[in-house]
Amino acid sequence: MEWVVEKQLVCPSTGTFFALVSSARNLKLILWYKGSYFIRTGNSLNTGYFGVNINGRARNIEIIHAFPFNPVLWNTFKSTMSCPGNDALLSCECNLAESCLFKICPYGIRPLKE
Repeated sequence: MEWVVEKQLVCPSTGTFFALVSSARNLKLILWYKGSYFIRTGNSLNTGYFGVNINGRARNIEIIHAFPFNPVLWNTFKSTMSCPGNDALLSCECNLAESCLFKICPYGIRPLKE
């Protein structure tokens, strides 16, 4: 089945990701996943017996759970995850890097220099 990514979030305290995806029939899900690839808005995601392909390429991700989309649930996730990239505040530096479990920032934000 093909899904289009509408929004994404990262959870620095767990090192996992969330993606809001929708199908051609407007079925929406929240995917909670981990792996070495960050799914971005606009990406095309295909699932099947082969695993997960993103933009036509196999990627190393593991879907932990899929939730039916609920705006309240999505906003709860967003408000509890302290990452400046989740708010589209893509500054050049992050003051939360010490508590972040990602070795490389999915948004490309550098740690704050002291």
